Amino acid sequence: MYGVLVIGAPGSGKSTFVSGLSDMFTQELITVEEVMDRLDLGPNGALKYCIETLCENKDWLLQKIMDNKDTYIVIDCPGQVELYKSEGELWKVIRHLEKAGIRLCALHLSDSLYCNDPAKFISVALSTLATMVTMEMPQVNILSKADLFSDAGTFDLEFFQWLPDPSKLSDFLNDVPGLEQYKKLNTAICEVISSYDLLSFVPLNVQNKESMLHVIHLADRANGFSLTEQGDLRDLVFNI
Repeated sequence: MYGVLVIGAPGSGKSTFVSGLSDMFTQELITVEEVMDRLDLGPNGALKYCIETLCENKDWLLQKIMDNKDTYIVIDCPGQVELYKSEGELWKVIRHLEKAGIRLCALHLSDSLYCNDPAKFISVALSTLATMVTMEMPQVNILSKADLFSDAGTFDLEFFQWLPDPSKLSDFLNDVPGLEQYKKLNTAICEVISSYDLLSFVPLNVQNKESMLHVIHLADRANGFSLTEQGDLRDLVFNI
């Protein structure tokens, strides 16, 4: 079985993207609203409780998925980024699904409007990189709302797609009032991004069919779904 794990910060366009793929949602086990009412918790505390409950019932989740084994799985994750920055309950759930033979890749969405502010984009880049390192799974990084991107900013969209030289961002950070005193820190942060050499982004416009299909194609390559049409893998290797 194959599927995608759609993650990203609030406002990144996750729900809009997922709604473009599917209109079916399941909330059979537990909901944040229910926990907030029953345990008098805030939204973040209720969400953590729900993730812990899901982890304790991961066999139930696996069975639900296996009951629909001919279905491509789309998991719309919460926007709280701290869930993806440590080997917590969500990490355990994903490992459990993978051990059962479910091949997933992460689609990490970030708002392309942050590209207009180097300081904010550096935060996006670090958050994306941290997710890649922690989640330990194939990941496609997406700049959502690409149709709203403005070339009037620091660099064009192609620069943010490939990040050929992250150190150029530190020059802009040093020009921001209040940040010029942290030149060494700015340089070190950009060097971390550059040294890992893992980051690239794909622009996405959910209103554009070709843009959506391109992202889906990348996801299918990342989780291996595209190989299922090839039959014997040896034939694919021999034809390269």
